[in-house]
Amino acid sequence: MKILKQIQKITELGMSPTEKQRNINVSEVYHLWNHLVQRYNVIQVTNNVEIFARDEDLKLLLGYGRKSLEKHVSILEKEMINYGIPLPVRNPKQTQATTNVETISDRYIYRRVLRGIQSFLPIHTIAFIHSTSPKIRDLFMKFLIDEMKLYDRFLEYGKLKGYVIKPPVYKI
Repeated sequence: MKILKQIQKITELGMSPTEKQRNINVSEVYHLWNHLVQRYNVIQVTNNVEIFARDEDLKLLLGYGRKSLEKHVSILEKEMINYGIPLPVRNPKQTQATTNVETISDRYIYRRVLRGIQSFLPIHTIAFIHSTSPKIRDLFMKFLIDEMKLYDRFLEYGKLKGYVIKPPVYKI
């Protein structure tokens, strides 16, 4: 796939965004746009819950996750501009707490973030499957691998803190 990606990159060098649009399909455009919208939303949720986190390890993980999301946002915005795809409206960067702090626990924050990561894994996979452009497919594959690594780290952190919901033990 790397060779095809490089060939596509060389082919698109002198092209305008309108000409480049012939190299991607409507499904890829949708997935690029949807991934960016979702990244904006997840960054906003992360900013909201980080205000309430008490555990320093959790704050560290949330910050790491946000940096990863911001890196993905930058890549997605660059690709969308490259293909002349309109960018969605971005959420405000600053968040202000307006609720009772005692009602939001570290366990709640952990489970909310874990569920968000879990829900994104199939989204990356479907975007990869629907992509015909090697360059865009490679992008979604990298996002999937990043998300899987993040999920693995976050799950192990949850086990250490006792935040993971444990199913009943199956005995024979």
